[in-house]
Amino acid sequence: MRLRFFVLIGVLAAVVIAAPVFGVRAAIQTGEYEGRAIADVQIVIEGPARDPSNPCEPATTSITTSARGHADAAASSSAPRDQAVESELLSLLHVAPNSAYSALRIRESLEALFREGSVACARVQVSEVGGAGSPLRLSFIVRRQVKVGEVKLDLGVLPTGAPVSEDELRARLNTLEPGARVTVQTLRNNADLIQAYLRDRGFYRAEVDYSQELDAAGTRAAITFRIVAGEQARVGTFDIKVTDFDASAVRPTLKLQPGAPFTREALGEDINRVRQAIIKQGNLAPQLDDPQVSLDSAGNLVSISLKGAIGPKVVVTTTEYKLNEKTQRELLPIKREGTIDWSAITEGERRLRNRLQQDGWFFADVEAVCTISPKPPNGIPNGTPETCENLNAADLSGSTVNIVYDVTRGRRFKLTDIRITGTDQLTFDDVEDDLRTQKANALGFIPLLGYGRGYTSRERLEEDRRTIRARMADLGYRRAEVEARQGVSLEGENLIITFAVTEGPLTRVAGVEIRGNQIYTEGRLREEINSSQCRERLRSKDPDTNARLHEQFRTIIGAPFSRTGARADGDCILNLYARDGYIDAQLDFSIVELPRKGEDEQVRLVYTISNEGDKVFVNRIFVNGNVLTKREAILKTITLVEGQVLRADRLTESERLLYATDAFRQVIIRTENAGETASGFRKRDVIIDVEETKPRVLDYGGGFSTDNGPLGFIELRNSNLFGQLRQGAVRLRASRNQQLLRFEYFDPRFRQYGAGETRQFMPLALSLQYQRDSTVTRFFRSTIDRGNFGIVQRLDKEGKPIDELGNRTGEPTINRFTFNAETQRSFSRDTRSILFLRYNYEDVRLFNISSLLIAPILRPDRAIRLSRLGATFVRDTRDSQFDATRGEYLTLDYSLALRALGGNLSFNKFQLNYRRYYKLGERARSTVLAGNVTLGLANLFNPRDRNDNGVIDDIDRTLPISERFFSGGSTTLRGFGYEEAGPRAVIPGGIFRDQKGKLVTLNPFLVPVGGNALAVVNVEARTPLTKIFQVVPFYDGGNVFRRVGDIFGREIKPGEDPNLRVEWTHTVGLGLRIKTPLGGALAIDYGYLLNPPKFVLDPAATDPQIIRLRRGQLHFRFTQTF
Repeated sequence: MRLRFFVLIGVLAAVVIAAPVFGVRAAIQTGEYEGRAIADVQIVIEGPARDPSNPCEPATTSITTSARGHADAAASSSAPRDQAVESELLSLLHVAPNSAYSALRIRESLEALFREGSVACARVQVSEVGGAGSPLRLSFIVRRQVKVGEVKLDLGVLPTGAPVSEDELRARLNTLEPGARVTVQTLRNNADLIQAYLRDRGFYRAEVDYSQELDAAGTRAAITFRIVAGEQARVGTFDIKVTDFDASAVRPTLKLQPGAPFTREALGEDINRVRQAIIKQGNLAPQLDDPQVSLDSAGNLVSISLKGAIGPKVVVTTTEYKLNEKTQRELLPIKREGTIDWSAITEGERRLRNRLQQDGWFFADVEAVCTISPKPPNGIPNGTPETCENLNAADLSGSTVNIVYDVTRGRRFKLTDIRITGTDQLTFDDVEDDLRTQKANALGFIPLLGYGRGYTSRERLEEDRRTIRARMADLGYRRAEVEARQGVSLEGENLIITFAVTEGPLTRVAGVEIRGNQIYTEGRLREEINSSQCRERLRSKDPDTNARLHEQFRTIIGAPFSRTGARADGDCILNLYARDGYIDAQLDFSIVELPRKGEDEQVRLVYTISNEGDKVFVNRIFVNGNVLTKREAILKTITLVEGQVLRADRLTESERLLYATDAFRQVIIRTENAGETASGFRKRDVIIDVEETKPRVLDYGGGFSTDNGPLGFIELRNSNLFGQLRQGAVRLRASRNQQLLRFEYFDPRFRQYGAGETRQFMPLALSLQYQRDSTVTRFFRSTIDRGNFGIVQRLDKEGKPIDELGNRTGEPTINRFTFNAETQRSFSRDTRSILFLRYNYEDVRLFNISSLLIAPILRPDRAIRLSRLGATFVRDTRDSQFDATRGEYLTLDYSLALRALGGNLSFNKFQLNYRRYYKLGERARSTVLAGNVTLGLANLFNPRDRNDNGVIDDIDRTLPISERFFSGGSTTLRGFGYEEAGPRAVIPGGIFRDQKGKLVTLNPFLVPVGGNALAVVNVEARTPLTKIFQVVPFYDGGNVFRRVGDIFGREIKPGEDPNLRVEWTHTVGLGLRIKTPLGGALAIDYGYLLNPPKFVLDPAATDPQIIRLRRGQLHFRFTQTF
């Protein structure tokens, strides 16, 4: 067999030029084999180079893979094989067995190998299989490109307090992200960057070297930069030689005093201190040279020399608009930045103009005029705006420059109205959020809430004119013209801006044509455009623009043409391709002008799919950089699965999910070609490069409070337990009156359900907590005390708690031990339907409660132990969680507590909450009707004697007070105060001491005690008055009931406490909503009780005193009611 080596002389110039980069190597021979049959084509993968600086040196190891399917070693030793890579490289070649030899095909094959990106060097070997004239065997000998796997920084032992950060060092690295090509020049450049960083921080003796360690396949390198910082240089001398400047006053303020550690950052701060000192004396354009820094290697001392001149004296004044010194420095760059450049002067003009416009001089003009004294001899005009353009501080030393901002304020206005005339297709409300001109706002004195006199200018009016014209074009009026007009009211101060619109002809869509689609039929693409899922995806992608415009500008035959709508529909088509794996699909749209039809213009809309691309599947998923984290945990976290369609949105989502674990400092996900499937579809490998953070974080702190004394906390969190991306935490908080110990565990991927693209995970959250709290009297003081002088417990003269007999007792304390386990499962993403399952164990003990006035209410529940199972179902189709205008929200919650599970009570409890939102049309001012229904039902079974009176009475059939239903307040029944609805208990009066020890006579009072049932109905109409204000009439009905049967009404039984029997209440009221730029609304509601409940202070008396609750309640809050 004859063996000859050659490279074709017909290689394209691009490959020849790239040869030094990619390592193309060969000898030249041509013509002898053209047209001869090819018997076999091989890929020969060489082992890694022995010298990384010469990646194309000959290797001693190679693996040969033939297109015929066999492989053999080309040397005595064996290199690890990667059949997927070999097959991928074979699939890139433009030559194949049983075809004719072609120099052009060989050239194209080499180009394809280099374009793929994983080949560093390549050469071609040709041999005759059976002697002269026999078929040929082609061997493509390649060496794979070494790429960055991970980068390590070995900082060694740094001096104490050294201003060196590993994160900042990593930020300096360039072109060394995971997956980048490794070259010697790149490594040298990055070592130089690290050294420059260290020198800027005073480490002039720093040494930096690097090494690389290849993985088993020889294709990925772990690069280590070893840094020896050495000793930080210190300041020897700092000479300041600025002409006509006395530096003695500024020297004590400098950071770089003799003997101080040197850094470039400190040097920059000190130079700025010198500059500001010069500016302070009136020389606003100091001329400072670059500092000269020299190093005395023997003593490791830095000598600094700063030279320059103070520059000209600069005087800045304004006409017709007086500003104090502080405001001048805020508005005028020349007053604080030390320059009189033309750009700084014009920036001052702009800022002055803006300030004037904010103050109501909307059309004010500002022009800078500069005067040099003495007059310059170079013929430059003096005392004109042109003088400002030619100022050169370096030539003006010893001169005085007067800069006058000549202000022409004009008339001062208050912008009271903005109107759009000439069309009924567009109103001011439609474009208010897009206009830069703003009307006067009564709340303009509050930052971020607008301008008290409004805000506009000639420039803003021009921008707004173009905005309105663009909106008219989107409504189909492509040739609309808009003119901005200004009108002044008869009072002379109020300004009215009118945008006069000339509509022009309407353009309608006469037809829609889709070209270039081969994968999907035109019917399928039209179906996607018109689908509700398309609008939902646009809404989630850009809720403020795409979704709104797509609702308004749907592309329909005969409808007005909208370029925005056409673009949105095109996005829907591309989304369909991307979801099915055609991530490279490209689409453009154009219009074809057609003859007019009547007065309307006609166009045909043409969507051209210029490239559908190939469907791409995930071949293999590689994970690099994980040290603590198990590969299986990462694969479980991401949404990508081997063998499934590769979707761009899943690449992004996978990266987001990995970042959300808090276990990684950096995550980079990329793909590489991996050949084709058996069906001819493209495959790509997914490479996930991660850089882990330290999994354990310890936080601690403390403080002091005059109420609680010393307090402290310590928290230990682990974001990567067991290397499984699970989270755990231990939290300890302690003060004199409160102590808390809590253990947490969270597994976000506890159990998998669904398969393939529908794969999801049920999380598991566990918590164990112990809490002791002796501040319970504060809770009662804030929630129960209503005009009782702050008295909630019995106190003696010294302020110590006492019981009913006057004996001292300890502070009331609650001890709570809880264990919780919870998981959830999602059923529908479209309707956001989720089922929550939980188990809860709770042991609550009350101690020393005899001093409390409400002790009789709490005593039956002084020792409660609950063990219960629960489930909650949530369904949410609202368009917004904070200010919904359409959709529904449903929650169903059920819990079952059993003594058989370790508790001391058995009961079941159910609560339903349903909300509905409906938006009326424009004739009703887009009013939103909102309704809410809340229903709570509970009962105990197998009750026990909790109050130790020997019988099962009413209190024993009532839920523990911590589990009862309560209602009332700004989000439920607005005729009541917070949780004041429902049954009440009478607390006897008497003589007690307040917090100051003063004796106070306390009358009997009522305390809400909750109940076993709850029924609430809310209805309100949210009617916009303006974009900011809403008026909201409302009705609230319902109450809290002692028993479930009380909801429907029943007679009071003999001996029953009438205060525990309540009726359905009715509340009407009016509210005001004020939208804020912070994303919520300030709500003010006044509720009026039509039938306020009545209670009896002494039911046993023959003439009992009856108390009726007040009718009116005023509520404030942020956010809507529900």
